[in-house]
Formats: sequence, C-alpha cells, structure tokens
Amino acid sequence: MHSAANHSLFIKHFNTSFIALFAYVDDVIVARNNLHEVENLKTRLNSQFKLKDLGNLRYFLGLEVARSESGIFISQRTYTLQLLEAFGCLQCKPSSTPMEPNLN
Repeated sequence: MHSAANHSLFIKHFNTSFIALFAYVDDVIVARNNLHEVENLKTRLNSQFKLKDLGNLRYFLGLEVARSESGIFISQRTYTLQLLEAFGCLQCKPSSTPMEPNLN
C-alpha cells in the first residue's frame, strides 16, 4: 500500500517483516528488516522493469548517505559545494555573522 502522506512511498508489512520502497522518477530506495524479502521484491520488479542494483545507499536526490558504527549520517556537502561554485562563492571566507551586527 502507498503512504497517505507521500504517494511515492510504498510499505508492506507481513509477520514481523516490513519493506519500505520509495520511488522518485527512475530512482528507488528499499529499506527492510528482512534481506530475503528484498531479494524476492527485486526479482519480481526485475521481471517487469530493467533494474540496476547499486548496493547500499550512498547518494540520493542531493543527499549523501554515510554509514558507520555510530549510525547513518546524511549531508548535502556535494550539493552545497556545487551551489557555491555556480554562484562564484567557492573561494569565499566563512563569517560567524553573515552581516554587520549593529546594522540598522
């Protein structure tokens, strides 16, 4: 069934397992707690669509995803650098206050 809040999110519950599938145009993320069920899902989808499994999620819609022992971390570092370069601000120096503090 698809989520009422987001029609791109599909969720399936069965016994103690779940699969969440998020689709955006031709990109898909699958989250699960049962690897066997994901393999079944990929087999079924591959019979209808041409799939390319890219492995663990690393980049999606401008979000960089990194995993470690501490957890999962999400950033937009690459996207931010691209914006800074596009607007000629890549060499700008950081400022603790973006404008004069006493400006009226």
